[in-house]
Amino acid sequence: MKNLIALSIVFSVLFLACSPKVSKYLITDITDLEIRKQTSKNYHCNKNENHIPDSLSRMKYIRVNIHFMDDSTGTKNFSMEKGKNYMKQLLVNANKRLGDNKKMNLPLGNNTAVLPINYRYKISSANGDPKDDGFYKHLDNDLFYFLNKGKNRNNYNRDVVKKYNIGGDSIINIFVLPHHPDSVKSKSYKPHKTGIALGTSLKVAGLVEDPDKPWEFATLLNHEIGHILGLSHSWVRNDRCEDTPQHPNCWDKNSAPPCDGTHSNNMMDYNNSQMAVTPDQLAIINKGFNKLLSKNRELLKVDWCERESDIDIIIQDSVHWKGYRDVQRDIRVLPGAVFEVSCRIGMAAGTKIIVEPGGFLKLNSAYLHNSCGIRWEGIEVLTKGKVSGTVEAYGNFRMENVLDDVVSTLERPVFGSSKTN
Repeated sequence: MKNLIALSIVFSVLFLACSPKVSKYLITDITDLEIRKQTSKNYHCNKNENHIPDSLSRMKYIRVNIHFMDDSTGTKNFSMEKGKNYMKQLLVNANKRLGDNKKMNLPLGNNTAVLPINYRYKISSANGDPKDDGFYKHLDNDLFYFLNKGKNRNNYNRDVVKKYNIGGDSIINIFVLPHHPDSVKSKSYKPHKTGIALGTSLKVAGLVEDPDKPWEFATLLNHEIGHILGLSHSWVRNDRCEDTPQHPNCWDKNSAPPCDGTHSNNMMDYNNSQMAVTPDQLAIINKGFNKLLSKNRELLKVDWCERESDIDIIIQDSVHWKGYRDVQRDIRVLPGAVFEVSCRIGMAAGTKIIVEPGGFLKLNSAYLHNSCGIRWEGIEVLTKGKVSGTVEAYGNFRMENVLDDVVSTLERPVFGSSKTN
């Protein structure tokens, strides 16, 4: 028995001694690669369908603040205490509804996918001042009210936004206005729930006139913020979404034809549900979230700069990333896998792309960087024996913000024969 153990140890030592050592070569700059001529133009990045959220899409938090408009008496709108409580309940319910995406009613018999809606709202201050909780009250006799009919209607007027918005380039400003007291006195004027998106701000009215049911305004809020995020009314002919069919925009099924059957439940229609958001609609929103300098992206809480996890993103077959992304983990390309990148990837600080021996990374006019200007670690190409990872770059490939003090353990390898996806 002792002889068998001794032989086993000897064989193990010999095996380990003969096993090829794994070495690495670090690509930290485009000068480390031969940039090849691109054989075809890259139209992937701005196509909406390439931004449909997937399992790697992280939750995004949209920053909002709240303004209560009132006249000089301070009695026509909520008090600050009641207003804060009301709006906090409303936002909790609006976020809850975003977390409960529903299957589309239209078209009949559809198989439209139901994907998680990967954004929520977060009340935020503009400058991090601990005394600023994101709630404000303004007394202004000229701008405190909302009026959506008559010669003095002001629903589209932006004066209140121009005067009182706070951080409007990076925060959605929600203005809560009462309907004009004189109009409310008229039997012909209905102070109904209403809202309108104006740039990165929105006006909502009817809340103080219905102070006991904040949840009833949740879908209205989601609808109007949908406009801010780039969505159109989905009953129209061209809302840029293939999965939202044109229809007569029925409130419910209890009306005269053609509103006596199945009706829309989409968030961007006027209906009694507004609880469905389609993949194509989410693609429009997420393209804005991930595109540098876009309006949508500027509204987000910035949380993509630093590493999130030590669990790698594993590429184990043929994968082509055609849209913009922010990544907070290492990406590991396994042997035999082909990973093609055609657009921007924002790599979090301290992360890297690892190409294992026999793995293939194709950079097709890609842009690799850290969108916060923090250093990341570049592309690590592994070699074992005569087998190395392969990296090819084409067209307008760019690589920025990589650590400039990393050291390779191997001279640049011969990456192997060219492959195609």
